[in-house]
Amino acid sequence: MLRFLLVSGSEKGGRYFEEMLSAQPEALLHSCSSAREVRALLGAGERNWDCCILNAPLRDELGDEIAHTLSEETQAQLLLLSPEDTFAALGEALLPLGVMLLQKPVSRQVLLSALEMMQAVQSRMRLLQTKNQRLEQKLSEMKLINRAKCVLISSLGMSEAQAHRHMERQAMNQRITKYEVAVNVLKLYEDRF
Repeated sequence: MLRFLLVSGSEKGGRYFEEMLSAQPEALLHSCSSAREVRALLGAGERNWDCCILNAPLRDELGDEIAHTLSEETQAQLLLLSPEDTFAALGEALLPLGVMLLQKPVSRQVLLSALEMMQAVQSRMRLLQTKNQRLEQKLSEMKLINRAKCVLISSLGMSEAQAHRHMERQAMNQRITKYEVAVNVLKLYEDRF
């Protein structure tokens, strides 16, 4: 299920986008009409949108400030629709932040294509986040294993190679991972420090 945040300063534009997004399969839509409402949601801890559509100008700002805030505080894909007179200035400010821009008026087909691209990018981001989390976990485990080796070196006077072999042997003999051996080593020897 994709979670959309729609921020539209005009009621007519809001209804247009709500109709379009409600036709998306498994889309959950939250609508706002001002940047102030979005900031209130962010202040309440709401940040789990997949895609944010900003139909500028908003009731209380042009849309660039809240786009900047959303780019910093969420992992959502951002699309800002801007009138011709502000399009170039917004592009200079927001493209480096990864905000996609479309100049109004925009055809329904172009908008649907932009939504599909946003969804594809969001899917790719999720895959990268999952991969990143696995790598961070692996790095954390390696740090703990190295810390356990240092404890063996300082507590038992082993060399680094001996500590490494000792931990590998323990893991093999006990049929557990080197990480679990490291946790056991730290529990046993670090309590004395």
